[in-house]
Amino acid sequence: MEHLSVKQCRTLLRIQSKDTINKYLKTLNLFGQKRLSWSELQQILELQIFLGLKHGRNSREKFIKISRQELEQTFQTYGVDVKARLAALQKIHRESVQQKQHCVSM
Repeated sequence: MEHLSVKQCRTLLRIQSKDTINKYLKTLNLFGQKRLSWSELQQILELQIFLGLKHGRNSREKFIKISRQELEQTFQTYGVDVKARLAALQKIHRESVQQKQHCVSM
């Protein structure tokens, strides 16, 4: 099982501020971990998408309280495919890792 650094997660999710990623990690009880699994990255992605759907109305507190079923229903209503987005991020990550390995081996 591959784990990513918090910085890699931040880069993949295009989160520019350390404060923002730290708020997300605290919300999901992941703060303090040096490395994150893909399922944890998915949680951060879901929180990020959720907050962006109704900007200013959806909150981290609301995200914690919402049931899994309600969350999936919300994503369905807005036409958001979290699995597809996660797969795209995994592909980007794999390609960037391969590029780095290629550069090192030259």
